[in-house]
Amino acid sequence: MRKTTVAIDAAVLYLRVSTKEQMNTAIDLDPDGLSIHTQREKTAAKAETLKAEVVTEFIESKSAKTLEGRPAFGDMIKYLHTHPEVNYVIVYMRSRAFRNRFDAAIVQSQLQKMGVRLVSVKEDFGEGPYAEAMEGMLDIMNDLQNKLQGLDIADKMLQKAINGGTNGYARLGYLNRQAEIEGKQFNSVELDPKRAPLVKLAWELYATGDYTLDRLEATMADRGLTARARGDLPERPVYAKQFHRMFGEQRFYYLGFVVYKGSIYPGRHEPIVDQTLYERVQDVRNFRSQPGQRDRIYQHYLKGDLFCRRCHRDHGRTSRLIYTEARSHTGRIYEYFVCRSRQEGTCDLPHLPVALVEEAIVGHYAMLRLPPDFSRDVNTLLESTLSDEQGTIHAKHATLKARLAELDGQEERLLDLAADGTLSQAKIKIRLHHIQADRATAEDALSSVAAELAAGTGVLHEALDVLSNPHAMYRDADDNTRRLMNHTFYERFYVDDDLI
Repeated sequence: MRKTTVAIDAAVLYLRVSTKEQMNTAIDLDPDGLSIHTQREKTAAKAETLKAEVVTEFIESKSAKTLEGRPAFGDMIKYLHTHPEVNYVIVYMRSRAFRNRFDAAIVQSQLQKMGVRLVSVKEDFGEGPYAEAMEGMLDIMNDLQNKLQGLDIADKMLQKAINGGTNGYARLGYLNRQAEIEGKQFNSVELDPKRAPLVKLAWELYATGDYTLDRLEATMADRGLTARARGDLPERPVYAKQFHRMFGEQRFYYLGFVVYKGSIYPGRHEPIVDQTLYERVQDVRNFRSQPGQRDRIYQHYLKGDLFCRRCHRDHGRTSRLIYTEARSHTGRIYEYFVCRSRQEGTCDLPHLPVALVEEAIVGHYAMLRLPPDFSRDVNTLLESTLSDEQGTIHAKHATLKARLAELDGQEERLLDLAADGTLSQAKIKIRLHHIQADRATAEDALSSVAAELAAGTGVLHEALDVLSNPHAMYRDADDNTRRLMNHTFYERFYVDDDLI
């Protein structure tokens, strides 16, 4: 009796979500195909109906309006160019793959040249000219729908602004809150009881004209003003650039207005500043925008780490040293650190030349020593860990050898099936490709395991050697490394003129 063979084609899956939260959404909670789990299940089932074997998948975990903003899509196209055995790209919906009809037409043309057919689980019209026409019309409708959704969102944001609502996160000094009126929930903004008074103080200080943005940053940090923790960002100081935005592009918000698309509307939130204070701040900004009066934001790797020892010792107050630059009549620039309280007339610490302060900090590192038993204990722990790792390496080595033997067996069985005529040449080619790829991966892992362990060991030993002499490391480091070391070993430096 002659055995019949069934041709098996190769397929890749393209799965895309618009938000990271959709990456792990359960299928029972997400029946509309927005989650990766749902798309994978449905596209894999579609591959079975096409008698195609899924060889790989590409997952796009970020939203983008164009294909240029989707790295996984680009990787898929590169893969298709180097894997001519692939016959299908399967997506859950065409709108998951394309956001506009122009991208759809370009990609469709690329795939056709490579002999690859794009198949949608939800919108499979078959093949032929009528199917292509239906797909083109669908892409046009998807493009239209995206544009209409964008217009709808823009209209809702406009209506929210017209009604005085805040679009997006509340500004510094305010909090986003859920409010309820007549049983209906809506988003609201209210004053932040912790930060609103400090924000108003920042406006008042800047309005005096005596504060640069850098000095204001230092002063408000000492007063305890911080930006709210949000997402992956922890609670943190408010920097000079944020004050620049507050007094500039965000200024109307603090006066009680919202701005949308260049238009200004009365806001529902309570203002933090009044008209008089607002105008005084704008007068200062206008003056400093003139030639020669620019409100510069200076940077230095010690900025924010230096504090006045006199203020701390004699008055029990916290006063930061501010980095500033002065230009002589010849045009030469002199760099100084100055106590912010001196600028307020309550401290007599003189201006400290930056070079002398830097040299003093380098000298201070000569007194920094790790505990005598630190290196010994870490080395002992390292040796113990390495011993355990050696056992793990041997086990991993044995596992990889077994895996190579298993792949050899799979290859032999596949060749036997080919000789019997049980499998088609297409399916044999695909499975051989998988076996060869797995073998290459296993062999690479086998050869690199010991090398990686040795390299890691060397890095750890070198790090311990460097840490045994932090003074030399700091002395020879660049500015960024110095800043990192300062933040690692010290909370702050208290400086006086007799210490430099």
